[in-house]
Amino acid sequence: MLKKLQLKFIVITMFALGSLMLVQTLTVNAISIYQKDVKMKEILQVITANNGVLPKGYDNPEKEQIENIFNPFGKFEITLETPYSTRYFVVELTGNVVTRISTENIAAVDNREALEYAAEVYGSEPGYGTVGTYRYLYTQNGDKGMMVFLYFINEVRETAALFSISLTVSIVTLFVLLAVIYLLSKNALKPVADSIKKQKQFITDAGHELKTPLTIISADAEVLEMCGGENEWITSIKNQTSRMNVLVKNLVELTKFNEAQDTSERTSFCLSDAVIETASDFESRAKINGQTMIFSVSPSIRYFGNEAEIRQLVSILCDNAIKYTDEGGTIKISLYKNGTGTYLDVFNTTEYVDPATVSMLFERFYRGDSSRSRETGGYGIGLSIASAIVDRHKGKIKAIANGTKEITFRVTL
Repeated sequence: MLKKLQLKFIVITMFALGSLMLVQTLTVNAISIYQKDVKMKEILQVITANNGVLPKGYDNPEKEQIENIFNPFGKFEITLETPYSTRYFVVELTGNVVTRISTENIAAVDNREALEYAAEVYGSEPGYGTVGTYRYLYTQNGDKGMMVFLYFINEVRETAALFSISLTVSIVTLFVLLAVIYLLSKNALKPVADSIKKQKQFITDAGHELKTPLTIISADAEVLEMCGGENEWITSIKNQTSRMNVLVKNLVELTKFNEAQDTSERTSFCLSDAVIETASDFESRAKINGQTMIFSVSPSIRYFGNEAEIRQLVSILCDNAIKYTDEGGTIKISLYKNGTGTYLDVFNTTEYVDPATVSMLFERFYRGDSSRSRETGGYGIGLSIASAIVDRHKGKIKAIANGTKEITFRVTL
């Protein structure tokens, strides 16, 4: 149980940190993309407003660059270096006739290629857009038009590099955090581990301490019955002593199953035979109670596990079914394979079962109908032991109720 708690602690912590780092990485990259897009739009606007030419910037470019570094959300400013780091070309039109082509500020495009790009944009609505590796601004004023194309592949490369670096750093950081959290989780859960250990030790010690007085009370009741004859008080003492003995035994057994170290012997055995042989022992009780017991067990299914514990699991589920099935009701034991899984189903008709409470049936001392449990001798521990056995075999157990007068306990092995 402690290992499951540690694993859950690590998973929840890593999920929270991973989500936070993912949001942080995406936010940083989204801001970077937005800033570059704003910068390109402003450059295009400046060139368009200056008749297709990027003007010179300020006389103190170093000052402006330093200010921009420490104010990344500030407005983009053109410096003296901006014209030398910006690659663009311009195509002007009057009507549908090209009147000017300017490719002086770009080396990768000549006049012919500039016309091809302009032809691709011509006919579209004026505004911003992308064509090839260029961002463009297409404006019209009467019959005159201007297309300014800005080379932006460098911005794309910078964005890709930033995303790759930030993602790599995030992943490496997560692995480092995973190692740190794994090492620290044991210390974080140490108080819980100590509490669980003390609880188990208390139950074990209490169980051993209770055995002696219960044995003495039972023996004294036998002597009183022999000397004074049978009466309702002595019978009550004997019944309650017997119930206490069973309860103590179950508590100690449940504590044993919940031990962190599972040293039980595992072998390969015929699961089909184990289920039939164990469940068949309950047929006589079912007949006495007027219940019908049906078997649907696929033959020759083998399983690797602790045979004694699996037989105890089947016994607990069958005993539970008989206790909570009314006279004339039906109990069905099924064992089958489906794909790679092996399934054991124990079905029985019963009183109405609220689907919202079926998950609580495996909690110790929980009883859906306490009055019925007192009549049948139930303690609310049997299904907890069944769940512990299934956990030790790395399986799953669940109760299925659909709001009708029937319930199925399904074990997946």
